[in-house]
Amino acid sequence: MNTHYKFTKSASFLKGKFLLMLLFLAGVANAQLSGSYTIDAASTTSGTNFNNWYDFASTVTSKGVSAAVTVTVKSDVTTSTQTVFGAISGASSTNTITIDGGSKVLIYGGSYEAISFTGADYVTIKNATIRNTTTGAYASLFRFASGSNYNTVDNCILEFSALVNATSGTYYVGFTNYNTSPTSATSVTNGIGCKISNCTMRTTASNSAGPYYGIVCMGNTSTYSSAGDNCSFVANKMQNFYYYAVINYYTNGNQFTDNDISRSNATSSSAVSTSLYGIYSYYTYGTSRSTVYRNNNMHDLPYLNAASSSTTNYIAYWYGMYAYYNYGTTTYPFVVDKNTQKNIMVYYYGYNYYMYYDYVVEMTGNVIDNFRCYASGYGVYPVYINYGSDYNITGNTMMNCKFGEAGTGYCYGWYMYYVYNTYRSNNLFEDNVIKDNWSGYYFYGAQIYYYSSWKVNRNQILRNTTATNQGYFYGFYIYYLYNLEFTSNLIADNLGYYGNYNIYTYNYNSGVTADIRQNTLHYNVPSTGYPYHFAYGYLMQESQSAVYFVGNVGDYTSPYYVYGAY
Repeated sequence: MNTHYKFTKSASFLKGKFLLMLLFLAGVANAQLSGSYTIDAASTTSGTNFNNWYDFASTVTSKGVSAAVTVTVKSDVTTSTQTVFGAISGASSTNTITIDGGSKVLIYGGSYEAISFTGADYVTIKNATIRNTTTGAYASLFRFASGSNYNTVDNCILEFSALVNATSGTYYVGFTNYNTSPTSATSVTNGIGCKISNCTMRTTASNSAGPYYGIVCMGNTSTYSSAGDNCSFVANKMQNFYYYAVINYYTNGNQFTDNDISRSNATSSSAVSTSLYGIYSYYTYGTSRSTVYRNNNMHDLPYLNAASSSTTNYIAYWYGMYAYYNYGTTTYPFVVDKNTQKNIMVYYYGYNYYMYYDYVVEMTGNVIDNFRCYASGYGVYPVYINYGSDYNITGNTMMNCKFGEAGTGYCYGWYMYYVYNTYRSNNLFEDNVIKDNWSGYYFYGAQIYYYSSWKVNRNQILRNTTATNQGYFYGFYIYYLYNLEFTSNLIADNLGYYGNYNIYTYNYNSGVTADIRQNTLHYNVPSTGYPYHFAYGYLMQESQSAVYFVGNVGDYTSPYYVYGAY
């Protein structure tokens, strides 16, 4: 009996120890991740190594993290399975998940996005090439949805290797709830505080059209006017797209800075939308910071060394920035600053900036250079501002542009229509330069219309001309304003073949003031030009205004006649 007792007791002890061991192993198996891991296709998923991106994403999503996690990618991975990061328990600003791609390639051959964020927070992916090899209708590289917050993609190459024909389900990066309809807006927040930076977005297939969209940002239709998204898109290089480079729709506080946008991967054989958009900004707000577009460079479109006269894979209508219902405040204005549009070739007409119903706007330091529209008989509006309020337009340049190269062209350089004063006492148009442009018939430097007060100071309109056999030049065309301050502007060496109107005002509003001081007008019409050329220097029709005309200079030569100040 003693022996039996000992045996029974010993067996019971071993059984208990085995159960404890199983419980311990189960605890290890279900432990949250922390520390360092690798992704290496040469080894199985075991211990601290994962065979592929999917295995790691699935594990970290199911187990969560208890401390910061770092993953180093050791090999290229080829897969047809999406990498999906769901909500990760334990993730925080200190318990971050960082994947260093080590310049390795994730090669994805399935539908939709290669890497999907569906509620994951605080994940960083850097130094990787993410390649989508599909030719299907729905293809992308990254998608953020379902409240995926504070994530970062940095210094990555995002590429399509086989995409030739663009469809509306293709894009590089999307903050969107639908992978089949990326620009459908919903009342779901897709991502807050995320950052896409230093990435190259490109196509490598011969004559690729590029994806339909470059970057898609869809905000929350219920909260966009009050809650910040505050995502940042910084120093990315987009080298091909088919229709829209950037869509920013129903968002709050998103900022796009230092990005380079072109179709440098495209050729004359690469299809492109005949209506091409650079930046489409629609229904944005700024609650805790401004919506900002700063120092972005759009250039060489539809492809490098394109001709404006081409009708093969060409741009018929260009919208460099289409900005519609963007709401700024005096604390957080809507900012369009130091952007460049250069070497844009268009067959019919275009708008470098189409600004419609935008409120409290800082439009500063932007450059339009060598924007060319070919077809005869079309009106072109490089800057078209319609309705809205409270604009500060300062330090911008438009130069070396041509309109109506085939014959008759109409350029309305800065067209500002019903821009009210609601939060500021004056709109500003100051320190802008309009120089060395050409139009086939009418050339207007700046037009300002209707029922608002403006300060128009220290601008330069220089060496703009019309065709050698037709056309009129207008420097400033100012119509039905309230108070006008117009000082220290230089309008020099411009020539309309039939005639020059340098400063033209027309106003029946009473009880207002036109203060016109210290401006300089100069031109010399050659005797070999139109023999009946006529000119008005200062033409002021301020019939109900108090007019101050002090210290102005007029220096004109014409073969026919000049009204110095009319």
